[in-house]
Amino acid sequence: MSIQEAVVAIMLTVLIGIPFLGLTLRFALKPLVDTWLRVREAQAGGARGPELEALRARVAHLEYMLDLHGMLERPVTPTLGSPEPLERLAPVARLGRERV
Repeated sequence: MSIQEAVVAIMLTVLIGIPFLGLTLRFALKPLVDTWLRVREAQAGGARGPELEALRARVAHLEYMLDLHGMLERPVTPTLGSPEPLERLAPVARLGRERV
């Protein structure tokens, strides 16, 4: 094997082999990394805690408003206390209330 053939073989390995190795590792390790991140997020309480609480408050307020207008089949028993006042809801919820 001449020096030129050796250089060509090394260049082909670098240009073709390394990207294939990277793609193989990515597809092989992605499920493991995703699972590990979900476990860490669940153990730490997740970053969704505040979002979940805001969503619960909005749903409680919507149920309260539907109950006021007699649009629920059965009355809702408040579990988290009184529903959030309209002023404390997100601007999107207030905007929807103003259109009605």
